[in-house]
Amino acid sequence: MPVYSLLLRTLLYIAFCWVTGFLPLVSQTQLFTGNSKWGIRDEAGKALVEPLYDTIFNFDPLEKVCLACFEVKVPSNNKFIKALTTVYSCNYLNGAGKRLFIKADGNDTCSVFTLTKSMVRHYNTAHPFFSVSVKGRKHLVSRDFKQLTFKGYSEISLSPDPNYYIVQEQTDYGATLVRLIDLNEEQVIPFDYSSIRINPYDSLIICCSAGLRPNGSDDVFNYNGKKIDSYHRHVELATKHFIVHKLYEPKEYYIIYNISTKEEQNLSADEVLPSVHDEILIRLKNDWYLYDLNTHQKKPFKSS
Repeated sequence: MPVYSLLLRTLLYIAFCWVTGFLPLVSQTQLFTGNSKWGIRDEAGKALVEPLYDTIFNFDPLEKVCLACFEVKVPSNNKFIKALTTVYSCNYLNGAGKRLFIKADGNDTCSVFTLTKSMVRHYNTAHPFFSVSVKGRKHLVSRDFKQLTFKGYSEISLSPDPNYYIVQEQTDYGATLVRLIDLNEEQVIPFDYSSIRINPYDSLIICCSAGLRPNGSDDVFNYNGKKIDSYHRHVELATKHFIVHKLYEPKEYYIIYNISTKEEQNLSADEVLPSVHDEILIRLKNDWYLYDLNTHQKKPFKSS
């Protein structure tokens, strides 16, 4: 997911919380030890989670769940060296210290989750949704642990449009394939691409096939999954009237392509992101600008 889109979604969520009065407080709970195990207590010293765990993460920024893990020794995958490897099996607990469950593949009820770096990173954000891992398969849940996806994926993330998820799978030869699904986990874009980006302002989906097949094309779809056009040059961004290509040789630079007139214009920028109408956001070093694709004029951009 693009950084700007994730930031925008997070800011919108915080604004909603502020308006509705649902703005989470800074956590007042603390980790503590007992018998060489970890638990969580409130500021008055009452144990919310008994010290039973080898590792524990305090309640998330929205104070909905905590993550408590047991250390487990399992045989190493190295067939030449017999050794034990430490892994962590985890439970998510609510404020009452109760285990939280999801339905995994095969409709199995599961309360034990695999500890991964991405799992902890997602858990520690203030975003209202995060992913959990069961037997190497990712599922998306809300902070109240309402399950949003029921099929397991190698990776799953929210897209810039809240009506879609971007999911990943690994091929037998090590390549990463992505596709787009809707909130019912129905396919919108198939596993034919190495990356997918969305312009939510113009309801366009940009799909890149780089690294998957020789002479592959980058394709632009509408929200119904209908292909609008294909390009042999990499498509970094698409609007209703323009395509922004990114070229890598002899150096990295952008070309603005006018779909109607077929005219092209070079663009000097370090990064480009979608914006409303026929404007885009461009970054030059540490500064952001709004760039008009019709007039090729830019003006400083300051986020409100």
